[in-house]
Amino acid sequence: MNYAECIEYILSIPLFSKKSGHKNIVELLFRLGNPHLQLKYIHVAGTNGKGSVCTMLSYAYVEANLKVGLFTSPHLVKINERIKMNNDDISDVDFMNTFHRVKKVIDEMEEAGFHHPSYFETLFVIAILYFLDKQVELVVLETGLGGRLDATNIIEHPLVTVITQIGLDHIEVLGDTIEKIAIEKGGIIKEGCPTVISSQEDNVLSVIRQICNEKNSKLYEIMPLKHRIIKRTDKSIDFCINNKYYYYDKISLNTCATYQIINVATALNTVEVLRDQYPISVEAIERAFQKFYWPGRMELINDWIVVDGAHNESGVKSFVENIQECFSDRKITILFTAMKDKAYDLMVQELSRCTNIENIVLTKVKDDRCLEFDLMKSSFQKYGFHNIEIEIDIEKAIKKNYKREDRLLCCVGSLYLVGEIKKIVAGGLLND
Repeated sequence: MNYAECIEYILSIPLFSKKSGHKNIVELLFRLGNPHLQLKYIHVAGTNGKGSVCTMLSYAYVEANLKVGLFTSPHLVKINERIKMNNDDISDVDFMNTFHRVKKVIDEMEEAGFHHPSYFETLFVIAILYFLDKQVELVVLETGLGGRLDATNIIEHPLVTVITQIGLDHIEVLGDTIEKIAIEKGGIIKEGCPTVISSQEDNVLSVIRQICNEKNSKLYEIMPLKHRIIKRTDKSIDFCINNKYYYYDKISLNTCATYQIINVATALNTVEVLRDQYPISVEAIERAFQKFYWPGRMELINDWIVVDGAHNESGVKSFVENIQECFSDRKITILFTAMKDKAYDLMVQELSRCTNIENIVLTKVKDDRCLEFDLMKSSFQKYGFHNIEIEIDIEKAIKKNYKREDRLLCCVGSLYLVGEIKKIVAGGLLND
């Protein structure tokens, strides 16, 4: 199989295993010689911010001259984005060659009566083999869904576990209360391994504290946290930040998203926990954050388009706060879609708090899980929106609402929508 055929095959694999638990991935790794046992990990779970924190940590340790592997999900445009070494995507050739090694063993497993590993499990194992081949010194590992039953949780002894902000998401799988979700996320906490936790609601913090106590895991909380914004534009923020573990008089980010400050604090706590093993200078930290780039998160594509992958209530709340802080002088068009398994009504409720929204454009991505237009429209009407347009073609939706006077087109509700828009922009289709 060539690269394109490898990708086509992987996309045909079911997202989830036929059997719950880790039986398939454990068998696959065993037949490959347990390569995961030869790597060192920072293991990260959470509802919001985990991809950002993972990427921040990768940038930090690359600046400290370490060879760093990074595994995140989902991808926006190309599947290679999920697997990086020193912040560069795995090459097509490396992906294809590693895939062939994994598929050969999967075929043997199926002949022996095992189920095919899931889409996510397959990609995770490709990443493990690639990182081992490249002799990375540290792997920053993001969970896919939840934590306790996630494929990445076969990692037994991470250097540190990180829990980013927890909210309501994937409630049909993880539980219908924030406490139940916290238990699932906290399932990656391991016996005797330190844990860093981001800012949380009190009931979430109580759950994680209890798990850490039971697992003899020392807990490093980022709160109380102090920060002050020094300068802010629609493209960047400079701020000072400190808690009981560190003090930085200036951190610069190439984003206007103030919600990233909590993620910076979480990453900095993690750096301090690992300082004895992986020392890193203040200058390296500052360089890392200046270079940090995590696409699709309050990303200003150009002067007319903002994309944000917020796809749950808390994510959209942060999006609205930042839109009103950064673009209060501009009228807003919202381009929105959502998946059926998301709490779309709560997202729309948060959008209704944004005072400068002029109109809503509803669209769809090519995914059977995409929410129906009538449900989206009725939700927006319920919260007082009346200027609502439906455009199934995303490219047409953008072109209709692009470069309109003082209007800013804000695309939100799904990372899949962000990915489609990034493809359109990359293809030069807005240059006409």
